[in-house]
Parts: sequence; structure tokens; C-alpha cells
Amino acid sequence: MLFQIGVYFVYIPWNVERLQISESELGLGLLVFGISNLISNQISGRYIVPNIGTKNSMALGLLIIAFCPLILVSAPNYLTFLLAYIPLGIGVGLFHPSAQSQISMIENKTSRIITPVYQAAFSAGSLIGAIAAAFFIKNISDPRLIFLLLGFLLTLGSITIFRLGLVKNLEILEKTPRFRLPKNNILIFGFLLMMNYATIGIILDWSALWLTKDLLAPLFIGGIIIIVFNIGEIVSRLLASKLIQHSSERFIGGYLSIFSGIILFFCIITTNLYVIVIGMVIFGFGTANFPAIVIRQAINITDEPIPLTVSNLVTLGFAGFIFGPALVGYLAEYLGLTFNMYLLSVIWGLNGVALLAMMKRIKYS
Repeated sequence: MLFQIGVYFVYIPWNVERLQISESELGLGLLVFGISNLISNQISGRYIVPNIGTKNSMALGLLIIAFCPLILVSAPNYLTFLLAYIPLGIGVGLFHPSAQSQISMIENKTSRIITPVYQAAFSAGSLIGAIAAAFFIKNISDPRLIFLLLGFLLTLGSITIFRLGLVKNLEILEKTPRFRLPKNNILIFGFLLMMNYATIGIILDWSALWLTKDLLAPLFIGGIIIIVFNIGEIVSRLLASKLIQHSSERFIGGYLSIFSGIILFFCIITTNLYVIVIGMVIFGFGTANFPAIVIRQAINITDEPIPLTVSNLVTLGFAGFIFGPALVGYLAEYLGLTFNMYLLSVIWGLNGVALLAMMKRIKYS
């Protein structure tokens, strides 16, 4: 899934130019995605997963996602472009919390740390997609052919999960309690994920446009920030278990986030592409395991079914897509995309401080 999304991220400047839309109009599309995703997250966690299981929910989500990027790059007008984000949000809302619930169930049964490895696969997909996009841009003139093929490949992935995925009777599917607001600690962890999703989209959705527009980089290297960011993430996530064993979740989730935010801030000040690339590798490495540690901390203290807790966390997290893209688009139009990159580094430093405070609160509660 992330391979296809990674390819599309690099094509965003091309699509913006094709449709002649502004940064705020692009942000509105991402806002539509966030709203549909938020609704889908809750429906998935409360009704769909308890009835059909995580495997079937994941397969259905991928099937819905498959041809959405094709619609985005083929949209004849802005309205069609906006509407295409609705099924994309629904599909991601079905797939992502279901997959994370399955991983959390396995962790709960085995006491192994595997969420970072799972998330490393996401980063790898985005990385390979961004690299492939550079090749596609130089060698294939019609993006519709690319996304048509990728849509068929994702459909094949959906069928594979449906046929070979985890059998439903092996899952821990408890009866979902009546609706109530998550407890305060879950709300706080959800808020931290919200800030994660609200700001990480600056890299994934806007970095290619930032490089080509503000730093005047050529289009075919527009995905370089996504590439190096994902390289840092992948290395960090693959090493996560050993890093945590040799230090602590406080250090990996909190202190590294603070340090990497500071490094990125000073790299952006230089406006030198090579320095920024180095800073982004460090930033990707330092912040990669923040979401996994937030989810693990929340699962450890929850007294609700794991799929519901994950659904609540992901819903709160993806709420960042409701205000994040619209705010980023507005700020980009009036203050510039470079301002958003500074904002990204500052918020991530504060994220690290907040996680440290939260973990201290739990320890002494």
C-alpha cells in the first residue's frame, strides 16, 4: 500500500500544476481524507473488525484503496479530485487500525516488540515508492498507466491477505463495549499521535512541493526528502528492539525525538539541500519509533479490547489529518512552506517532552 502512496506523494507537484490548484486547495483534499478516515476508523474498530476479523477488514481496505490514486491523477477537475479522497480515507481507515490491532494482539501474546518492524515495512514501501517515482517521471510520460498497474497489484495483495491471512478464530476479538469516551491517559496518548500525523504529513505531502518550489530543486529529485527520511526510519525501526533493550523506551521515544527536532531545525536554517538531507536522515531515525512506543504504552495500561483501544488511538491520531493539512496549506500560502518545515521540527521536540512527561505520570500513578 505504502509503495503506491509513496509514488503518488512524489507526483503531488505534477498534479497540483495539472489541476492549477493552490496549497490551501490541496490541503482541503487532505482534510476530506482525514474526515472520512476518522469515521472509518471508528466504524472499523467498533463494528467491522469484531464481526469479520482483522484479516477480512484489511483485505477490504486494500481493495478500496487500490484505484484511488489513479482517480486522483486522472481527475478532470478539482471537485473529482476532492471526492477521490473519500474512498481513500475509508480504505485506509479499514486497513491501518486492523493491521495494527493484529500486530498488538501478537505482541500481547508473545511479549515481543514487533510494532516497529511492522512500521519499518510501511517506511520501506514509501521509500521504494519514492525511488520508483523518480524512475517513472523520467521514463513514463503518462502517470495513469503507472497507477493503473499499481492498482491491480494492490488488488492482488488484497486477495492474498484474504486467502492466506490470520484465521479469525486465532484472533482476540472481545465484545465491543457501549460507546464511551476513552480514559484520560488514552486521550493524551491519542493526542500525541494526532500531533504525529498532523506534522509528519508535512514531509510526506508537502516536501516534494517545498523542494521544487522554495528550494528550486528539479522535479525528478522532488522525492529525495521522503527517500532519506524513510531510510532513517527503516534503520531505526529495524533496530528498535535492540535499541530499547540497551537504553529504554523513554530514551528512544522521548529524548531522541527532542534531539532530532533540534538537529532538523538548524539544518533547515542553512537552506543547503545537502545539509537538509543529512538532517532529515537524522530526523527520520530519531522520530521513527515514537508512534510504536505511544501505542505500546497505551496498550499496556488499557482495560478495553485491544482492537477498540487501537481504533481509538488511530482515530485520535488521524484527526491530525482533519486540521493538519488545512492548516499547513493555509500557512504555506501565506507564510511559505519553509515556515512549515521549521514548525515541524519545533512540534516534534515538544512531542518528545510530552511523551516523557506522560511516561513519568504513568510510572508514579
